[in-house]
Amino acid sequence: MTANCLCGSVSVTIDAKPEFIHDCNCTLCRKSGGAWGYFSPATVHVVGETTSVMRKDKDNPAAEVQSCKSCSATTHFTMAKSFTDQHGPVDMMGVNMRLFDTDGLHGVEVRFPDGKNWTGAGPFKYRRNSMKIGSHEAW
Repeated sequence: MTANCLCGSVSVTIDAKPEFIHDCNCTLCRKSGGAWGYFSPATVHVVGETTSVMRKDKDNPAAEVQSCKSCSATTHFTMAKSFTDQHGPVDMMGVNMRLFDTDGLHGVEVRFPDGKNWTGAGPFKYRRNSMKIGSHEAW
């Protein structure tokens, strides 16, 4: 599956649908417009120039969010070097699934973690029940 940013300068190709999508309400996810599918970086192919930003509200941010240099659409995130230096390698990156047409994501579960109130310790709590794309609920 391949998707593009708004202007078409960046494309993201994934080998398969994600197991699930996180539609989080934390500051980073809300303000970047991200709804994340998680993949091994070896299975994601990004073409085009991106620019990165790391959040300033965390002492040791884990994610480096990538956006198109031309239209600023959020495309994906990679694990921040400072995070992996401290915690070791992480075989994961996030792809903004909002770039993809929902028809190609039919049946994928969307989860709604309460990242806004998450302390960073332990698992997420969820702010509402999950749903599957293509069900009666709109995502």
